[in-house]
Amino acid sequence: MSGFRGIWPALVSPLNEDGTINAAVTEDLVSAQIAAGISGLYVCGSTGEGVLLSLAQRREMAEVAIAAARGRVPVMVHVGAINTEQAVDLAQHANLAGADAIAAIPPFYFGYPHQALRAHYAAIAEAAGGVPFYLYYIPRYTGNEMTPQQLADLCRMPGVAGIKFSYTDMIYFSQFMALRDPAVTNVLSGPDELHLTCAVLGADGAVGTNYNFAPRLFVDIRGAYDNGDLATARDLQFRANRIIGVMLKYGAVPTTRAICQRLGFAVGSSVPPMPTLAGDAIKSLYQEMDDAGLPDLLERPALYGPAGDPMRGRLA
Repeated sequence: MSGFRGIWPALVSPLNEDGTINAAVTEDLVSAQIAAGISGLYVCGSTGEGVLLSLAQRREMAEVAIAAARGRVPVMVHVGAINTEQAVDLAQHANLAGADAIAAIPPFYFGYPHQALRAHYAAIAEAAGGVPFYLYYIPRYTGNEMTPQQLADLCRMPGVAGIKFSYTDMIYFSQFMALRDPAVTNVLSGPDELHLTCAVLGADGAVGTNYNFAPRLFVDIRGAYDNGDLATARDLQFRANRIIGVMLKYGAVPTTRAICQRLGFAVGSSVPPMPTLAGDAIKSLYQEMDDAGLPDLLERPALYGPAGDPMRGRLA
């Protein structure tokens, strides 16, 4: 098992006006996140608009992110697609590009029987060529719900190293965690608002949207929990949830892009049909984020991040 832990931003995909990946901004954002104490990067996932990017854009984003990381943290590339052929193609590319791991949602839109999903994932695992493979369970967006037993079965498949679990049903999560073998299945949680809850239930680390602009905050939530300071962990999670509430109102991807822009990272517009906030909408977002406490989180001294807290004021 790869044993990934810590805080992994679900990296936004910085775009130029012509749709190409903005390598310079990606380098700047990735370096800032690494300086804030993240443990890895998750590329072309939901926040990175992977399923909206073309295959060429996804390959380019994987290559740019891996180059930007420069081996300082591992990079996991999401290769999930609507059909097996595309997912296999992206898995092979991620392997050749030097990804440290790959992940994949089930093929979305249609619901598929369990054996079809097993065959799909087996093909991806084979195409990965030994690169650790993570399932990505996010049934709200894929139309493929599974029982905890079925999910645990997929996690025991050859080549599968773990799972990114992005589902808010904590009863389901506790049932799945009771079935998983910690020596075989590495678990990274997904819902930012349930980061602490998932950690208490046994998640080894987390992949999240808000980690793009608030990595220091979540490094400290996890650090406080790992060090037995539940009071601090709870307080920081409550503060995080206030800004997450605003983000959910305006949409995760548009909000992430807008806040990154506000903090000096020119990540560009969303991929159509994903909206891009502008005008009165972005003014309202900024005001509501301020009211929810984002400025205080930006200036808050980090507790468990790198010495010197180099991203204080630039990232929350």
